[in-house]
Amino acid sequence: MKMKKKLASVLTVIMLACSLPWQAQAAAPIVSNKPHKAPVATPPAVSEARPVKAVPEPAAVKADTAAKPAAEVKAPKQAKPEKKAKKAAAKKSKKNKEKQSKVQVQQSNWRLKVAQQKLQVLGFSDERPSGRMTEATSSALKSFQKQHKLKADGELNDATYQKLTWEAFAKEGIPKVKGKEIVSRAAKYKGVPYVFGGTTTKGFDCSGYVQYVFKDCKAKLPRLADEQALQGIFVTQKQLRPGDLVFFTTYAAGASHVGIYAGDGRFWSASSSKGVMLSSLKDDYWKQRYYGARRVLITNGEVYK
Repeated sequence: MKMKKKLASVLTVIMLACSLPWQAQAAAPIVSNKPHKAPVATPPAVSEARPVKAVPEPAAVKADTAAKPAAEVKAPKQAKPEKKAKKAAAKKSKKNKEKQSKVQVQQSNWRLKVAQQKLQVLGFSDERPSGRMTEATSSALKSFQKQHKLKADGELNDATYQKLTWEAFAKEGIPKVKGKEIVSRAAKYKGVPYVFGGTTTKGFDCSGYVQYVFKDCKAKLPRLADEQALQGIFVTQKQLRPGDLVFFTTYAAGASHVGIYAGDGRFWSASSSKGVMLSSLKDDYWKQRYYGARRVLITNGEVYK
């Protein structure tokens, strides 16, 4: 029995010893006797045979821009709101100046045309009024300036225009008749009723009344108020003298009502409500509608600023 156990143990040991080489052989890699090929390298994404050219950076971006944090990269400069506002204001100012300049040119052309008409009246020129400064106009102005002891530069300045206007008026205006005489005649028709289109003592409208009074004094005036407003020379309220004409805007634009200045801020006129009456320039109704005044009597004197 003991021999059987020993024999079994020996056989177990022999079997274990024989199994070891086979396990080692299974664990070891199989080595072929044939030569192995070199491993094939996986080609890179970009071929190494043709190197890729470096793409130049844009000129506007510096080489180290990408390396800098986003906060350090300067944003393009933008115009400040104040700068934009100043530019807009300057542009608007320029347009306004151009506009004013055009208006001044238009005014000076009209004024020059009037001056050319006056130069004709006074015999200094036979040139047709055009509103354009010509050599003939400049020469005529020089002659006029020399005669009246003004600066003889051939330019139409304020002093020359004022004197020219007065001298032409002195030749064309109503001579000899005095303002007090006109006012005295105007008062005679107090209470005459108002009649639209009326030109007699049975009934007057405003311009018919003024024309009638002047005719009484052997002085001629046009029939309508807007025509009378073109006579004589312009005067301010401070320059008014008895016998001057005062104009108002009432039922129509422009000079649609006329009266005769009587002095002390009052004037005679044919009113639509009460007929011929004496009114005040300070009355709210007339004050709000005052249009201007003209001097048609030479005896009321030259107008000075």
